[in-house]
Amino acid sequence: MNRTGVLNLCLLAAAVATTFLLAWPRTGARPRVVNPGPSPSGGPAKARLASGELAIADASGDLVPLRHYQRIVSTNLLTDRLLIELCEPSRIRAVSRASGRRTRDGYRYSGFDTVEGFGPIEAIVALKPDLVLMNSFGAPGSAERLRLAGVEVFDLGELHGERSLASIALCLGELLGAPERARRFVWTFADRMTKVSAGLAPSRRKRAMFLSILGPDLQCGTRGTSYHDIMTAAGLDDVAARDHQGWPALSAEEVLALAPEIVVTREGSADRICQYPGMDHLPPCRGEGRLVELPGELLDEPGAAMLDAAEQLFALVYGGG
Repeated sequence: MNRTGVLNLCLLAAAVATTFLLAWPRTGARPRVVNPGPSPSGGPAKARLASGELAIADASGDLVPLRHYQRIVSTNLLTDRLLIELCEPSRIRAVSRASGRRTRDGYRYSGFDTVEGFGPIEAIVALKPDLVLMNSFGAPGSAERLRLAGVEVFDLGELHGERSLASIALCLGELLGAPERARRFVWTFADRMTKVSAGLAPSRRKRAMFLSILGPDLQCGTRGTSYHDIMTAAGLDDVAARDHQGWPALSAEEVLALAPEIVVTREGSADRICQYPGMDHLPPCRGEGRLVELPGELLDEPGAAMLDAAEQLFALVYGGG
């Protein structure tokens, strides 16, 4: 698929998803939809509020007015980076503390106040933001409490890799008054992801899967996750994607049946995976394949860091080509 096709698919997915959200049943005192309609620019669908303002829906179906926000707080790694890409620094009030602690690119956020993404909302309210970007999936009720405190909130919803990154970037472009910049970001990101392994012949693609240990379980990350997108961009064939999606817990027998040549995991996890009961028979654990570790900072951010993770994974597996 060419670069234009990739961008069009991203835009179409964002528009369809947002249109669906506008039809979500709505309750409470939030503004109601009046004359909703798609954006002529191909971005997220817009609705006109009773006040006359245009708005777009977040993942919960709440409508967020399109205004010139000037005190924006991000509580999530994904939107921290998108703000840097799409917004003037003077409009950023705070970013997530997790970004400031990152060894890889924490320098990007030097000088900004930081907040705990899943911490108490009082610390966020004290900053007097006019817009908060958050993922309430990990902090249930936080978005509603912030709204009751008079703060506009854009809820990101669940994060699923390239698909959700494109949708969120286009929505933020509208909220920040920078839709063209957002479209360029989506286009460039998709183009660079497709180019990571573009020169790799199909016959050279290795069978792989992402594994981690979560509690007593072997957990896989496959179709519909950022781990799948990273492996695919890096020229790997995700063997779990045929029968699984999301983050399934698999038995050692199920992993052995999939017979991956490459196991991708977080830095420091390879030994634990091979010590899991039954996994000593897995070829990569017996030296007949490879266990490839990547820094958690790359693997666990379903945002712009996916490109860095894919490039590093490609280099580790294929020697840079």
